[in-house]
Order: sequence, then C-alpha cells, then structure tokens
Amino acid sequence: MQNWIERLRLQWTPSDTLVLALNSMAFLVFIGNAWWESVAVAYGASIIPLCVQIVWVCRHPGPLRRALIFGGLIALAWPFGEWFVVHAFGWWGAYLAPGPAILETPLYCALVGWLASSYCCYVSIRIEELGAGKIVASVLTGFSAFIIGAIGENLFVAAQLWIYDDSAWDLGRIPAFVPIAYGLAYAFLPLLRRLPVIPATILFTIIMLIISVGLGLLTGFFPR
Repeated sequence: MQNWIERLRLQWTPSDTLVLALNSMAFLVFIGNAWWESVAVAYGASIIPLCVQIVWVCRHPGPLRRALIFGGLIALAWPFGEWFVVHAFGWWGAYLAPGPAILETPLYCALVGWLASSYCCYVSIRIEELGAGKIVASVLTGFSAFIIGAIGENLFVAAQLWIYDDSAWDLGRIPAFVPIAYGLAYAFLPLLRRLPVIPATILFTIIMLIISVGLGLLTGFFPR
C-alpha cells in the first residue's frame, strides 16, 4: 500500500489534477442543485468541465483524450439505448426538467452521462498506469462508478431533474439495481482498454444494456 501511494505521488500528472478538480467542483455544484433545482445549473456543471477538458487534451494528449471520446460516444448512444429499453420493457420514471432532447432523453442527461463516463474511464486507465493489475483496476473502477451512480442519481432526483417509479429495493430515492448496474458494467472498462475506443464503446454499451435490463428483470422493476 505504501509503495502504491509513493508511486501515485511520483506519477501524479497535471491532467490528474485537472480531472479531479473539475469533477469535484461539478459534484459540489450538483449537491447545491439539490436545493436550487435548476436545469441551467445542471447544464453549466456539465458543460464547463467538459469544455475545459476538451481544450486541455487539444494541447496535452494522453489518457484523458480516450476518456472524453468514450464518454462522448456513451452520451450519443444513451438516448438510443434508453429508447430501446423503455419501449421493449417499459418506462422507468419520468424526466421533469424542460429542455432539448435526443429522442426521449433530455440533453442535460446525456451531458451528465458524458462527464461521469469520461471520469470513470480516466480513472480506470490511470489506475492501471499506476501499476495495478486488471482485477484491482476493475474492482476500483466498478466501485467508483457505483458510488458516483448512487450519490449522483439521488442528487438529480432531489434536484427534480428526473424521478424513478417505485421499486422493490431502493437506495435512497432510486432503484438499487441502477447504481449496481453502473458498478458492474464500468468494471469491464479495464478489460476493454486494449481495444480501439469505438469497438470498446460498442462492446461496453452492449454489456451495460444486458446488465441493467437483466437486473431490472430480476428485481421485478421490468416489465412495466
């Protein structure tokens, strides 16, 4: 453990500082938005960190570039995946805040997914670069995705951006299977790292659909 901490100290990069700072600030804003209940704040807390990171990778290529591309592709795929799920298995709840949408998914939801997915992907890459094996990287990445999903989803529900229908097992104000699905799916990211980003994203999307729908069916949330 001490060796790993020393390695982290020696190999810490400016990109690490940027990603940690921007995502931490966004997280604090999302906490505040649980009281403000502003869709404009949700847009700003997603768009500003994403824009800063995009500008950064134009000058400093590295793992953040792959992470942002992955997150952007997930943001594009999310509305189509959600459209398929809700029309094949039933609605999960409702979006409450107004704004432009892709199919039936609001743009603010896709942007939040881009920011969160990019962060999880970046974490998975950096954990391996710091010397962790695939299993450790998978566990840590999956755990971070679970925590982000559990806290973030509850914050967005509190901010009146969306709500979930009732479920048999809840974690706060969201179905428990939702953050669990995030954790299990994102744990596959280290295993997909050697693939080019587009095939890796396609495979990840399939894995995410299978896990989320499968858990939804097992817990009785679907069909609705």
